[in-house]
Amino acid sequence: MTSQLLELGRRAAAPAPPPTRALARLHLFDALVAAFASAATQEGSRAARHRESLGTDLSDASPADIVLALGRRIRATELDDLQLESVTTAAAAVIPALMGAAAVAQKREYGADDVLDAATAGYEVMATLGLAAGGPDFLYGQGGWPSLSGAGPAAAATAGRLLGLDAEEIAHAIALALLSTPRSLRGNGEDGRWLSFGLAVTAGFHAALAAQSGSRGDLALLDQDTGGISGREIVPELRAVLEQPWQAGQGLAKAHLKQWASAGQVAAAIDAAGVLQDTRGFRADDVLAVDVHVPPAYRRMIDQPSGSGRMWSLVSAQYQVATRLLHPQDLFDCARPALRDSPAFRRLMGVVHVHKEEPLAARHPESYPARVAVTLRGGTTADYLSDGRSPAPLWDWESLLAKARAVAARAAAEERVDPLCEAVIGFSDSAQFLRAAMSAVLPPGATKERARAVIRLSAGKRVLGPAMAHRLRRAYPDSCGAG
Repeated sequence: MTSQLLELGRRAAAPAPPPTRALARLHLFDALVAAFASAATQEGSRAARHRESLGTDLSDASPADIVLALGRRIRATELDDLQLESVTTAAAAVIPALMGAAAVAQKREYGADDVLDAATAGYEVMATLGLAAGGPDFLYGQGGWPSLSGAGPAAAATAGRLLGLDAEEIAHAIALALLSTPRSLRGNGEDGRWLSFGLAVTAGFHAALAAQSGSRGDLALLDQDTGGISGREIVPELRAVLEQPWQAGQGLAKAHLKQWASAGQVAAAIDAAGVLQDTRGFRADDVLAVDVHVPPAYRRMIDQPSGSGRMWSLVSAQYQVATRLLHPQDLFDCARPALRDSPAFRRLMGVVHVHKEEPLAARHPESYPARVAVTLRGGTTADYLSDGRSPAPLWDWESLLAKARAVAARAAAEERVDPLCEAVIGFSDSAQFLRAAMSAVLPPGATKERARAVIRLSAGKRVLGPAMAHRLRRAYPDSCGAG
């Protein structure tokens, strides 16, 4: 029997079909929008202070420090994409690892297809291991975190694929990453959650570099009865997943993009409430009751009528539905430094009730549906079922740009969206991708100036090594000059 890790490596090394590569650009852009929006969140501030304690910022940080910072930041936004069946958020692992590997590449330029195939590899590994860990059952029933389980291996596959590792070497990178995959504990609130995710992604990135340098893992690690991840044995489940029909690129193809900053499980309720308001034309103060019906699996997760903090607001059906009906632009704000608390808002939250509806269970986890019934003054009731609309797999550049501009408006970064979109659509090698990505994650207006200053400082005082200076010169040739 072929090693399961070798099969994962083989799938990660497979070239993606052209339609999947085109789709990958959409997901790269979406994740980079989340990256610049994340600077306004508490986690973005914490990541910045973390780097400052090391005496660096993102423009002169090591590749591994970039990976850590962005893994934390992207995942914290709840703007990043979601693979529904595995309940995994691959972009927050894939894009940081891709940037780290592009920075490590130095003089060797990898083509656009290499970059896009590497991204596809990470999505494939994340989705596969998320399913093997139990997907929805692991998340809802056992309190686990499928994305944390797959973050390190997905980063290892992404970085390894871009750096030219073959299928067996990628399998070794994944095996090495598994050894440092943490137990999947989430806790309450946000403290430590995003750091643990970023550390797992960084460990996977280092695992790829180690495999490139000749380190080898145990390729039988997931063939043994004791093999597992995050404290959960997954050998039979992984075998069952790998025995299913497979096509290259399917992990990415099944990843859904979100419309708003929101837990994916509450997105359909937001959508349904919005459709009813837009088609019926009612005002928020006309609403007497909002009944949200969802599959039993995640009813408890989103039924949170009271709470505090940003994370609660992103998960609570009561808060998010009230936001859609009263302040819809708030849905694009991933930072939410102050939550809505007016009497009108609290009244509207109070009439939102969440119910489990058994027939909807048949649609889950292929979709995360919600049926919403709104009762208006006068006794009129309007009903709408949102299924497969949000999160949704089918996006184009026009609709994604609309989302990006709305997010950027809340982050005071409108001027960054169109240039970033053009750069992601047009990059032809790993250096151009890195340039586009760094333009998204550095502070507004700081990209060229900081790159120039860092290179001059490196040349004059030898603060930076020549490799980092070389990377920055290649990324910003018009700004950095020769010295």
